[in-house]
Amino acid sequence: MTDKPRSPSRETPMPITVSAHEAKNRLGSLFGYVSDHGDEVIVENHGKPKAVIMSFAAYEEVQALREQKRRADALERLRQLHERVAARNRDTTEEEAIAFADRLSHELIDDMAARREITFERDRP
Repeated sequence: MTDKPRSPSRETPMPITVSAHEAKNRLGSLFGYVSDHGDEVIVENHGKPKAVIMSFAAYEEVQALREQKRRADALERLRQLHERVAARNRDTTEEEAIAFADRLSHELIDDMAARREITFERDRP
């Protein structure tokens, strides 16, 4: 393993780098290293980083951050859509907007009922 120097005052773990060949031959000990030290292991192939071995807890953190970013991106797209729709409908009154939303909701519900995606108690035998 190619250990990178760790600063004694540094609390953040420093990853180590190994070749793909070394990772293949020492996978068990690399798992132990990751588990014991909380560090990541960067696996290189022909000198280029290709993968990372990390603890499952670190993986879960990465997944949570990805989900937060996905949601933030979706929210931003919704905000942009809202701005475009609002700009196009500046002359629509609130009453007209409510009537349109009500009509659209009823159409969607009728459509879903026709495809049997939803049922109503009144329609059950």
